[in-house]
Amino acid sequence: MAGQDIIDTKISEAIKKFVDKPFSLGDSSKGWDCLNSLAEFYTDMGVKFPRTFGDWNELNYPGRWKTRPDESRKVFIEFLESLGKAIDFQYAIRGDLIIFGGWEIPSFPGIYLGNGHVLMIFDKGGKVLPMRFMRKYIVSARRLINAV
Repeated sequence: MAGQDIIDTKISEAIKKFVDKPFSLGDSSKGWDCLNSLAEFYTDMGVKFPRTFGDWNELNYPGRWKTRPDESRKVFIEFLESLGKAIDFQYAIRGDLIIFGGWEIPSFPGIYLGNGHVLMIFDKGGKVLPMRFMRKYIVSARRLINAV
């Protein structure tokens, strides 16, 4: 299982970039938002992460989030749902993308870290949270690392 150990080590190292770092919408030189953190994480994992979705891209999405938040949430969830391969959350492994949503919270991605924890990027920065608080909000799970 040496290959999985290498992936686990890469995931642990990549996650360190985001934990307790500041939030910054669209400007990763100042901090991370949920999109640029996903792009950075999955690129570090060797996944070709798309930088555009329709007419949305890394340059124009911050302005759209500020001026059209409802449309932005819809487009963002469509984008997230287009990534990798759909999986049942009960089979999630470290590095899988977990998509949360519900009437109480907007659509929001997280990276599953295993052992019942998920990394999420909030307006207060990157946090590792116990999954038990978020489980009821899981919309879907996606496998991007080694997705076939």
